[in-house]
Amino acid sequence: MRHVAVDVETTGLDAAGGDRVISVGCVELMKRQLTGRTFHRLVNPERSIPEASSRVHGITNEQVFGQSRFSDLAGEFLDFVRGAELLGHNLEFDRSFLDEELRRAGREERLEQLCGLTCTLKMARARYPNQRNNLDALSFRLGVASESRGYHDALEDARLTADVWLQMTRKQAELKMDADTSDGGGGGASEAQALSRQGLALARFEPSGDDLERHREMLEMIDGKSEQGAAWLKDFKEA
Repeated sequence: MRHVAVDVETTGLDAAGGDRVISVGCVELMKRQLTGRTFHRLVNPERSIPEASSRVHGITNEQVFGQSRFSDLAGEFLDFVRGAELLGHNLEFDRSFLDEELRRAGREERLEQLCGLTCTLKMARARYPNQRNNLDALSFRLGVASESRGYHDALEDARLTADVWLQMTRKQAELKMDADTSDGGGGGASEAQALSRQGLALARFEPSGDDLERHREMLEMIDGKSEQGAAWLKDFKEA
């Protein structure tokens, strides 16, 4: 299965209120392995970047000046993510910005129509309730980051998202692999049930006349102690 981890950096926190995407980062995974394929672009937001936002991601107005607008790279982005299971840490945030950019670009596509959606923040909150589950804290907890970071970077955050997803789903993947092995000839229960009885010599015992007589006496005793009689004794007598 193909997965794509995604992250965006923005001018602010309100996509519907006019904030824009200024950087997109994506990394691809196939069958739980990073393929090395990435998508990473700076984007001209067509508006200024507040200083407070620059302190988070380090991207300045000078850096995005002259870069492509999102509408210019929307097709390339959609080609990269189309058909994948999309991974994001607080994916609703990233999706809301990307869908808004697609709308502004005049594109009819929306991510939920093109991709499956998996939020690693929701997964972490379910697994680690009452703990800090932002991407930095989760990365340290799962051992996929060993040192504190400076500015947020879309591509680096996408890679971290892929890493924390791999860690949080590792046991599930191992259980699936074990099940696949047992079904594929590894000595599982389904293989034992498939054994053929053809050619087996089965023992057969025939009761003697004395055996039948003692069995009849036992049935008549049971019949005598039953108020309504034993319904099955008639069948035995007629046999």
